[in-house]
This record gives sequence, C-alpha cells and structure tokens, in this order.
Amino acid sequence: MNRQTNEERNFINSLARGLSILEVFDLANPKMGISDLSRRTGLSKSTVFRLVHTLRTLGYIIPVGEKNKYTLGPKVLTLGFAVLSSLELRELAHPYLMELSREVKETVNLAVLDGWRLIYVERIKTHQIVNINLHVGSRLELYNTAMGRVLAAFQDENWLSTYLSYLKTLPEANEYWKDNGKKLYKIMEEVRKNNFAINNEELTPGLRSVAAPVRNREGHIVGAVNIAVSSSLYSLPKLKQDLISPLRKTTQAISETLGYESPKKGIK
Repeated sequence: MNRQTNEERNFINSLARGLSILEVFDLANPKMGISDLSRRTGLSKSTVFRLVHTLRTLGYIIPVGEKNKYTLGPKVLTLGFAVLSSLELRELAHPYLMELSREVKETVNLAVLDGWRLIYVERIKTHQIVNINLHVGSRLELYNTAMGRVLAAFQDENWLSTYLSYLKTLPEANEYWKDNGKKLYKIMEEVRKNNFAINNEELTPGLRSVAAPVRNREGHIVGAVNIAVSSSLYSLPKLKQDLISPLRKTTQAISETLGYESPKKGIK
C-alpha cells in the first residue's frame, strides 16, 4: 500500500500551481499570455486560465495593453514589502530589545500586525514566565494582549469598526464586543491617551505585560514592544512604576532609528 507522508498530505497542489504562475514573471518576461504561462510552468492552458482568472480577481495579476497579456499587479508588492518591513524592523530593533531585557531582567517581545491578529517577529526570553508556548511566528488575538491593543488602538475608525465585526465571530471575546464594543472602544481610548497598553492576566492567568508602540518616519505604528512578567512578581502598580519608563525609552529609540521624530515639548 502506498502511504502518503504527512508532508505529502499537507501539500496543496492548487496553491503551488498558483504561486508557480507568479514566479515565472521576470525582467526578461514581464508580460505573458496564457500560452506563454502554460509553456513556462508546464501546466495545461485550461489550468493556467483558471489560475490567471483567480489571481486577476485577487489583484495579483493585471491585464496589460497588449491583447490577452498579463503582468504582475501592485498587490504582489505588498507580500514582499510586508516581509521586508518586518525583517528590517526586527534587525533594527534587536539590539534595543536585548538592552531592555538585560536592564529589566524580563522577557521582551516585538510584534507586528497580521490581519486581525499579531505575529511575534522577535522574542528575547529570560525564563519561563507561565505555561504558555510563544515563539517567533506565534500569532495571538489583539483584543486581550498588550501588544495587540497597541497595534489596534491607532487604526482609523473604519478599521476598528470592521475589526469589531471580526470579534463578533469569537465567542470568547463576547465581553469586548457586546454593547456595540463599549469595552473595546474604552480600552482603545485609554491606549491612545497613555501611549501604552497593559494586559492584566487577560491572555492567561499568571501573566502581565505592558506594551508601547513603535513608529516609522511618517509616525505610523509599525510594531509594538512589550515586557512580559509573572503576576506573582509584579503587581499592577509595580509593573507601571518599574517597567513603563524603560519600555518607552526603548520604543522611542527604535522609532528614531526608523526615522521618527518625537514631538518637541513646548513647541506648538
């Protein structure tokens, strides 16, 4: 009996074929038709036609002036820019995160927005805080995490409204989206006012954290840094007193490295 391995069973042929269409466009062949794509990928014309239709609908391929020719659409750039942006941020932030972790002797994390969730792009771990397995690449919800709240709070009203609709699909988030999102909006308002967010054991018992935003040259929030601690060692007042200042110093330094200029006090 021919038994498939887990790797073989998990391989999605249609996805691989779609990606193969994108991969064959290059500097020498920026515009191609169905026949060209079929020849270069080895796929049948009917298969290529369906894949091109799907990719065109999604915006990854667009038609060009020449009859029945296609080229890569601007949306393809978003894939590369997202990766380059997070990798650049991680590389630039790493020494500052290391310094912060050494200073406070606690675990420090960096995350970026990933759809309606966050994704860890760096983690400086000192010791096991609580029984929760987090690592670079881990994804968490936004509403009940300090970094997630920072990443969500500075989005525009349309984004927040759509995010609230997403939350309604999560039964465990009921208290945040009920009453038209009263609790969620209150949290977001506090984050914008204070320029930091706190998770008071809302993600998991025994874990507290405080997070602050990282801004780019234009002042947009491109990431969040948090300090995660055991609630048995840090009361809420102690967390605020001991950790907010060094955290802010770190996120300000990272932001300035990205070209952000902090508003000067006293200048109107």
